[in-house]
Amino acid sequence: MGVYVKGNRWFIDYYYYGKRKREVVGHVDKITRSIAEKALKARVGEIVQGKFNIAQTDKPVSVEELMDKYLKWAKDNHKAYERDISASKPLLYFFKGKKIKNLNLWHVEKYKSERRNQDRKPETINKELGILRRMFNLAIEWKVISSNPIKGIKLLKVPKFKPRVLKEDEFINLYNVASSHFKPILLCAFSTGMRKGEIIKLNWENVDLKDRYIHITETKNNESRSIPISDILFDALIEIRNNTNSEYVFTTPDGKAYQSNTAWKRAWNTALKKSGVGKCRFHDLRHTFVSNLIVGEKEDFATVMELSGHKDIRMLKRYSHTREEAKKVAISKLGKRLKALTMDTPMDTNTENKEISQSNLINLTSHN
Repeated sequence: MGVYVKGNRWFIDYYYYGKRKREVVGHVDKITRSIAEKALKARVGEIVQGKFNIAQTDKPVSVEELMDKYLKWAKDNHKAYERDISASKPLLYFFKGKKIKNLNLWHVEKYKSERRNQDRKPETINKELGILRRMFNLAIEWKVISSNPIKGIKLLKVPKFKPRVLKEDEFINLYNVASSHFKPILLCAFSTGMRKGEIIKLNWENVDLKDRYIHITETKNNESRSIPISDILFDALIEIRNNTNSEYVFTTPDGKAYQSNTAWKRAWNTALKKSGVGKCRFHDLRHTFVSNLIVGEKEDFATVMELSGHKDIRMLKRYSHTREEAKKVAISKLGKRLKALTMDTPMDTNTENKEISQSNLINLTSHN
């Protein structure tokens, strides 16, 4: 421990829980060594008495500085780095010029309120808050700060998920009005259940046209999977392969890889508007694929999970109840069965037989 001058400032040097801590106490023109020594003595006294708050000695760091450090980390550690970039923009705008040490949960609540007033969905706001929380947790690991100023942050409640499943005629309408370069993309999503990111990154090295398989190596859960190629998708891939020099299977109209969401959103929204399908997300094609296999084709969950890449069977069970038509058919079958059973009882015009028939129906319904 001690005091020393560095540049034109006095520093005090001490240890706190085995870690060395250096702290600026003033400019050499304003304080003397004696004052610096008194500051050191006071600091040591606070530590001994348990009154020292190390957070007050942290170097003031702005949200912009920490976000810059976080985004550099995300670029090396996150597959969907573009999402971090997108979600960081509203955060930087709101917290611009603020120092981390001055933030608290009240500021976070203000941010939530402002984003809700901008008609942002709870899912979107939660993604942004997730980045904020992750950023501060990493800042502690990096020893940029000693404590999290927004510890205990609460996310917004999100309405219960209800998958949107397209009917066959809806997909056909969507496919028919889509631009020529987007048609194969829709076909791929509908017949393989691949995620948007997987489709965008798909390159020819992972497409086996000989044995008719698509091998997906970069996945959400980091586990690769292989999907057989249907005849109609195979024909579409052959046509693309014969007319492209790109390493990527699916490209923009000018033959370039999808580097941003702009071109993709334009193609999707245009097709959606022309088709008259109504509110729908591209990801709903994946929901449709899973639902068609489970409900339409009666495939077992294990097979569907291998094709879709789901790791939790509970996720798949949500799709078992998304087909209103299937539910109506099931109820209709039961109704026909009930009707057939009741019709088996001879109907006579005399009162006695009518009473017997009604009795049988009552007994039948009571058992069910």
